[in-house]
Amino acid sequence: MAVFVLVHGAWHGAWCWERLEAGLARRGHTSVAVDLPVDDGSATFLDYRDAVLDAWPADTPGDEIVLVGHSLGAMVVPLVAAERQVRHSAYVCPVVPNVAGQPWDDAPEMGEPDAYVTTQHDDGSVTFDSIDEAVTTFYGACPPADARWAFERLRAQRSRSLWDRPYPLRELPPGPRTVVAGRHDRAIRLEFLRAVCRPRLGIDPVELDADHSPFLSATEPLADLLVAAARK
Repeated sequence: MAVFVLVHGAWHGAWCWERLEAGLARRGHTSVAVDLPVDDGSATFLDYRDAVLDAWPADTPGDEIVLVGHSLGAMVVPLVAAERQVRHSAYVCPVVPNVAGQPWDDAPEMGEPDAYVTTQHDDGSVTFDSIDEAVTTFYGACPPADARWAFERLRAQRSRSLWDRPYPLRELPPGPRTVVAGRHDRAIRLEFLRAVCRPRLGIDPVELDADHSPFLSATEPLADLLVAAARK
């Protein structure tokens, strides 16, 4: 049995993993979904890391832990793995860490031009105010009811403090890794992941027939892939 520690991306919360957690349970595994302080304008990636460490399942050996980061949450995965033993690190539709600079440096365009059409607020928060904008960015392959369910739960994102300082690691920790890419992902383009995963993570992405949210649009294939990764 593995224990999956699930780290969500920007604008989302622990709620987004609900269906994947059920799928993992059906396969005999347990999971812990973490809430990151995405609405805290002073939070850094180290604060995100600490939120994961605080939610770490008590008395669970590290060799049972599969650490899963989605989108922006993938930036947190190496920071946690540098502090705790993990069996496997999984990067799902990830913003891939770049220890030499920003994730989008020296790479093809990360998102499609029509992705991330958001509203910027005076308090520094950023929101998706239209379901159409959210569907374009996150949920293009999801059934409409699932997209509506997710859109209604999106949170404000405050990211300024994440990008105004260097990434906290100068070298990513070693260990088995998997990268999952969505063939229809408009937020993190397949071309971006194909270009950066090998030089930064040492592996090529595994492709799913999914959008940016395979925990909704490809729940069962994603669960199968993560369980297989846990056996490596």
